[in-house]
Amino acid sequence: MEEKNNMTAERSLAIITEQIERSRRAVSKSTGQSLYISGLCTMAMAIIVPIVNLLILPDDYATLGHLLWFTLPFIILFIIRNLYKNREHAPVSLVGTLVGKTWKTFGVFGLGFFILANGWNYILSNSTNDTMAIVAHHANLTPVIYLLMGMAVAITGHILNSRWLVWFGIIASLVIAVCDFACVGTMLLARFGAPLSIVAHSNNILPCVSVFVLAFFGLMLPGLLLKNQK
Repeated sequence: MEEKNNMTAERSLAIITEQIERSRRAVSKSTGQSLYISGLCTMAMAIIVPIVNLLILPDDYATLGHLLWFTLPFIILFIIRNLYKNREHAPVSLVGTLVGKTWKTFGVFGLGFFILANGWNYILSNSTNDTMAIVAHHANLTPVIYLLMGMAVAITGHILNSRWLVWFGIIASLVIAVCDFACVGTMLLARFGAPLSIVAHSNNILPCVSVFVLAFFGLMLPGLLLKNQK
């Protein structure tokens, strides 16, 4: 009788352990899927934006394509909701919630800064004061976006207990922000004899390349590893 009770207790413990492990895998897969989709959408947008800008003004610098970034959160939300519409929902977890809130916060700060900074730049550029107009013309806003994105990647790394992701978010965003601020990419293109048309459009293309790299290593790759985790 006692042996039977021990076997029952052991079996119950094995079932509980198996259920916990199954829930953990479901949460990891769900979180990974969201990161993976967000990364793919961000990378796709980083390709579409410069193409749209080049099509609008092929011989000059255009920025209207950057307005497409405002549609990115809605596209990601639409895809994720439709993907899970007919699927069993994964258990709500602290890890998934924290990762989601981290990137939602980044989206609010990033888009908010983009609106306010470009609005202020527009006011300055239309100022009758020549000095103010010059300041607005040379203002570089993208390094702040890189730093915010790198911070979100690093925090995601802490939440997922992924050391390489933490260090990538910190180092990559700092290097990209400094290089962008100092126009290193444009100078290298000019130094190695890139066509003048490419150099002229570098301020349109290079920021999108930087976002593509951050999205690939900071969103898509961790998401892929998580959702394929066994």
